[in-house]
Amino acid sequence: MQLDQTRIVIRERRFGEILGLALQVTRAGIHWIAPLWLLGVSAFAVLNGFLLYPTLVDDLDFEEVPVRYGILLLILVAIETPLATAPITLYLGKMTFNSPFQFRTMLVELIRSLPQLLLYQVVLRTLLMPFLLLPYWLMPYLGELILLERNPLTGGRHQRLTTNRRSRNLHSNNGAELFGRWVTAVIVGGALTLALGFGIAILVTQIGGIEVTPLIQFLVVGPLSLWVVVGWMAVVRFLSYLDLRIRREGWEVELLMRAEASRLRRPSSLVSA
Repeated sequence: MQLDQTRIVIRERRFGEILGLALQVTRAGIHWIAPLWLLGVSAFAVLNGFLLYPTLVDDLDFEEVPVRYGILLLILVAIETPLATAPITLYLGKMTFNSPFQFRTMLVELIRSLPQLLLYQVVLRTLLMPFLLLPYWLMPYLGELILLERNPLTGGRHQRLTTNRRSRNLHSNNGAELFGRWVTAVIVGGALTLALGFGIAILVTQIGGIEVTPLIQFLVVGPLSLWVVVGWMAVVRFLSYLDLRIRREGWEVELLMRAEASRLRRPSSLVSA
């Protein structure tokens, strides 16, 4: 693996550039991103439909727009997103360095990261969610840290760098920028979800000749559109994580130095042999 020969050019980018780059990365890796997206979201989508179907039916009996159902759906998706998009994040980590991606290896890495994912990304985020969604814009790249850097939960006797300390080091002193990007992502994601949902409904009605009832619109089309945008936002989040590492830690310089050090070690190993 050549650390300085990445598939994604490692440099600082504005958030608008990241959004555009995410489309290109998604297109380039669609052969893996699409099935991994389906693997990650399908079970959660079915579970949400099963849990919220009675609420949706009750809401539609009294109002045209099921507000209560929509709020509950957004809460569930927010809780489930770190787990649902974890396979995509692991793939993107391999894709960046042109490393071969194997499904079995990804599954092993996911299982190893699962305890911390459940603790930090599900339990703690769910508990902190009432506080203005603080964990979603103060620690947006915690999932990438858990999945890609794999720091331990506790330091142990050797006082190793833990996930919590690593997250503080990466996210500290960037609250304003992270909040701005989070707000932009919410606005863009919401607009795309609405546009995609209405687009699917129009296509099904006009081309397929199938009437999209309010029940189908909110139970199937709406969640499908939301999960598609969530999958794309996983790519955006990964690229934003790389960008923050570049800005905070000079990651592109670190990669160049590590790559050069690797090259310098090769001749010496051949001579010693």
